[in-house]
Amino acid sequence: MREVSGSKQYDVALSFAGEDREYVRSIAENLKTKGVGVFYDDFEKVALWGENLTERFVDIYMKRARHAVLFISEHYRDKVWSRLERRAALARALTEDQAYILPARFDDTEITGLLPTVAYIDLRRLSPAEFSVMICEKIGHDLSQTKANLLPPPQSRTPTGTATFDYSNFDGRFCIGADVCLFETMWSKAGDTSIHCCNDPQSIKGVALAPRGAELLDITDASTLDYTSRCRTPEEGRIVILQNSNSFFAALHILDIKDDTRSDDRDELTFRYWILTDGSEDFSRSNLA
Repeated sequence: MREVSGSKQYDVALSFAGEDREYVRSIAENLKTKGVGVFYDDFEKVALWGENLTERFVDIYMKRARHAVLFISEHYRDKVWSRLERRAALARALTEDQAYILPARFDDTEITGLLPTVAYIDLRRLSPAEFSVMICEKIGHDLSQTKANLLPPPQSRTPTGTATFDYSNFDGRFCIGADVCLFETMWSKAGDTSIHCCNDPQSIKGVALAPRGAELLDITDASTLDYTSRCRTPEEGRIVILQNSNSFFAALHILDIKDDTRSDDRDELTFRYWILTDGSEDFSRSNLA
């Protein structure tokens, strides 16, 4: 969030139904990376904790945003919270001499209070990235100030899984987990059987290597490993341990490394990962294996 003109705190506030969250989350993350001040509830879980949400949301959609983007769908029409946000936005629109409500549609659902003559964007024809650019153009946000390499990297949000990606893109970044258990991993070329893993991203506190030959069940206390170097270089078969800025631990088992300067046709990394979402340091529990 950043301060904008007058008493406004957000460039845009996003109003949507929970069923449409995945699409809207991609837009929110894209806008945030571009430097847009965006209100998206998941970005402010701690700030909203304990607040009177009725009062808080009315304040945001009536006073604290320069624009409100309404993501219209059948679900959006029927939800209590989206109805509250919409009514607050409509009340604000009455006092504006420029477009405040920016409607976008997932379907053809009619919304009470929103005039049929108001132009909307059809999201059925747009990716989240494309719509994010349109929002920036509408609110006058200069995209030329955003470096292309700062776009959000690919992400696997589940606490366990297998990831395969081109580590020559996105500055070698790939995200695993989400929220307090987010790890933005960062990789760079070392060879066709090894790779550099760095602690440069803000979400990473430290990176360590499990002892050579160790398996996941052998790691009973991840906190005792050595995190004092900025960069570690695991080879295929080695396990990397990451600690994030919220002191959660993740184990990444390096499965395959490809290097296009050797015998491979591309740069590619594959690893299997496990995140200890309970805040512990012990990977030896059988339900993780």
